[in-house]
Amino acid sequence: MLNNLAKSWASLVCRHAILILIAAVAVTVFAFEHARHIEVSTRLEALMPQGADSVKTLNEALRKTGSFASIQIVAHSDSPETTLQFVKTAKTQIDTYDWVDSSQYFEDIDVLESHKLLLLGLDELLKLEKDVDEAYPNLIAQKISEEVGANVTLTLRDEHLEGDSRIKVKSELLDKFSGQVSGTPQVQRMFVSEDELTAILVVWPKSGLESLSDAKRMVDDTNLVVAQMLETSWADNLEVGVAGRIANKVAQFDAIVGDVKFGLLGSISLITLLIIFSFRSLVAIPSILIPLIIGIVWTMGITAATIGGLNLITIFLALILFGLGIDFGIHNFSRYREERRSGKSVEQAIEIVIVSTGSASLIAAATTALGFFSLMLTDFRAFTEFGFIAGTGIVTIYISMYSIFPALVVVMEKMGMWDTTLSGRHLLSKQTNLGIADKNLQKTVLRGALFLLVFSLIFAPQISFERNFKNLEAKQPLSLQLANAQVRTVFPDGHDRAIIVVETYDELEALDAYFKNLIATDTETPTIKKISSLLDFIPNQDDQKKRLEVIKRLDKRAAALKGFGPEEFSSVGRYLSIEDLNVSDLPGVIKRTYIGVDDQPGYLMYIYNSVSMDDSAVARLFYNDAALVTVNGKQYASASESFIFVEMLALMKADALKAILLVIAATTILVFVFIRSFWGSMVVLIPPLLGVLVTLGIMGAFGPRLSIMNMVILPSLIGISVDNSIHIFHRFIKAGKKADIAFIMNSTGRAALITTLTTLFGFGGMVTASMGGLRSMGILAIIGFIACLVMTWTLLPVLLEIYQKWASKPTKRKSA
Repeated sequence: MLNNLAKSWASLVCRHAILILIAAVAVTVFAFEHARHIEVSTRLEALMPQGADSVKTLNEALRKTGSFASIQIVAHSDSPETTLQFVKTAKTQIDTYDWVDSSQYFEDIDVLESHKLLLLGLDELLKLEKDVDEAYPNLIAQKISEEVGANVTLTLRDEHLEGDSRIKVKSELLDKFSGQVSGTPQVQRMFVSEDELTAILVVWPKSGLESLSDAKRMVDDTNLVVAQMLETSWADNLEVGVAGRIANKVAQFDAIVGDVKFGLLGSISLITLLIIFSFRSLVAIPSILIPLIIGIVWTMGITAATIGGLNLITIFLALILFGLGIDFGIHNFSRYREERRSGKSVEQAIEIVIVSTGSASLIAAATTALGFFSLMLTDFRAFTEFGFIAGTGIVTIYISMYSIFPALVVVMEKMGMWDTTLSGRHLLSKQTNLGIADKNLQKTVLRGALFLLVFSLIFAPQISFERNFKNLEAKQPLSLQLANAQVRTVFPDGHDRAIIVVETYDELEALDAYFKNLIATDTETPTIKKISSLLDFIPNQDDQKKRLEVIKRLDKRAAALKGFGPEEFSSVGRYLSIEDLNVSDLPGVIKRTYIGVDDQPGYLMYIYNSVSMDDSAVARLFYNDAALVTVNGKQYASASESFIFVEMLALMKADALKAILLVIAATTILVFVFIRSFWGSMVVLIPPLLGVLVTLGIMGAFGPRLSIMNMVILPSLIGISVDNSIHIFHRFIKAGKKADIAFIMNSTGRAALITTLTTLFGFGGMVTASMGGLRSMGILAIIGFIACLVMTWTLLPVLLEIYQKWASKPTKRKSA
């Protein structure tokens, strides 16, 4: 039935080739309109299941904070005045843009300065009061002594206090307080380094501007402001950079896009040269590449309409699909040219391609697509989306290759563009004798396969996982590295903090007490540096009441001393004549940081790590301490991108083996369904599966490490190598009992070699990528495809020879 449908389709294509091409163009234009608006996310949470607790917690924190991402203009010079003047001028320029919510180069801490006594602990205040009470009569005696010019002793009967002008007042706390209140009050905290040579303007965008297009626009505008300002002359070796989370995100995206573009251009160029060199025909280029590119465009259009966008891993699928899909085109072109040169007409050659090569390609496409679709059964969102897009891509490219390719060939034949008169030269001559029947060679190959199997079983379990996400990212531009380094001189706490959102002030106090106790008691594996919340600025009302009582008493003491020195004691008035402190009294930046947006209730607590978050093994310790805590019977979850990576790595480890087994299982089942022979299926499956196993063994013995990015190469390996085995086995079966294995390996096998080489060239371009994760994909792909290619060209012919002899025996023929 399938053969009849294929023959009918071949006839239809030959009669209506132009109409098919017109329809293909229309569908492609429609798909391209969807594809060109596809979103790309570089956020880690886009790789996790949407219901993951860490993702929900982070999204909740983002809603509450209104996003904690900012852009920072960093200025550095040899003069503090020049540096500060630049950021002041930059503020007036950047504030004119519509995406800016606010910008600041200092914090208004006037209210905090005047309430600094209220922010002391009650014990400290009582100690200060005790010191003041002890010093009070002696200070009065000293003031009187200065007036009369003689030593004075006195008694304050109402308070039962005695003073002596000869007693020197000694109190570290009192001296410290006196030093803090004397001089000009500090009402602003500048965003400057300790030497004041570096200053930062922090620019906060309006909420809702979280897409990559928004981020690029904001960074481009900021760079434009900086460039325009630097056109004027600035003294003192002024250097200016743009840093912050948003700038980092844009830099990563630019690096990824650059790598993808370079990889595609490099792949297409190398593959084009290989096809020309292999087939000695320019017409092979449009015949193979046009249907392939159209199939990829269809895939991206479907992706935009269903999933909506690409993530850090699926963004590279265009490269992967290029390598996977080109197989169909190469096998089609090779078979069509072979049939035409043997004297077949256009219609006959097209029918053979669709019926014969098409049926083998159908098996290959079905097994590969089902293998990818099986990844959707995993929990790791990166795998599920990759599986859907890759599986869909295989299906659409197959449809394109067996509709557009034959229609294109028919049109080119009619236009006289197809030359069938020359035999051409190939990578492998069809007369080459592979020595397959040589018993010694067969034994050597089988022994080598056994050795590789043992090697793989020993080293594959020793595969290590990439624990440092920084190794997967692109290296930042030097200007951004320098700017980020200067930011750390101003904001040393960094951004690796975790955030907890709580509903009530009482919960905030309970969590504050919990973490402070943990910091004090965890001495074996301390991971928390400090915590910060609204409690650092506003004590609870009961504490404020008790502290204010002490401050009022101190105010009375100061009032009594003013008569002796009004100017000397006037500065303390702003610190003693205070009322209670409320949220409404705080400056806007503090309210934004610790309360967040107004339409989301609750409070924010920040937990700062004391360990590096680059290594997931170390980050796991901080995760264990802060990610999920129970206080007073209620659980609280912390939000952090580092926590997402810790969970992601654990999920990937759990799903990695599951994903490989699912792909192998799905592939094996379909191979059995199509081939309908156990031993025939084994012949098809053993070489590619051994090639993948050898790849895992090499990874365990020498590297590279398995990561969230290169993991997707493994199912691609299975798909491509099984495709080649299926095409060769299908041609072997079609040739009958006396099939010439050497001829098949030099025709269909040669096409398989070219498909593998084109895939190698496609992935090989990744090795030079700036992004570490992409480089690891390229390295793993090269190792894997070479291993599978070696198995296809050494082990598969031997297995075919053994299978041929076994199937030719009368007693076995039936079961074959």
